[in-house]
Amino acid sequence: MCPLKDLQTTPQTVSDMPKQRMEPFTEKFTIKVTDGGVLMADHEGNSLSFTAGEALMLLNILRAEESELHDMAEKASPLPASIRV
Repeated sequence: MCPLKDLQTTPQTVSDMPKQRMEPFTEKFTIKVTDGGVLMADHEGNSLSFTAGEALMLLNILRAEESELHDMAEKASPLPASIRV
């Protein structure tokens, strides 16, 4: 496991990221809520663990960027019709 506090990241917003086409959906990772917080793991054994406080901070960031993420996903969608959740 790689605790978040050990990662060195530069804050960035979704608008700073390059535009990409959405690939067909495949399960890339699983997210589990555990007694210690949240664990995100891929099928190759790589994982990130978040304490409850870190997970809540991430949730807050994603909520703040939600409309931009919806717009990006809609533009990248291979579907001819738009589906909003």
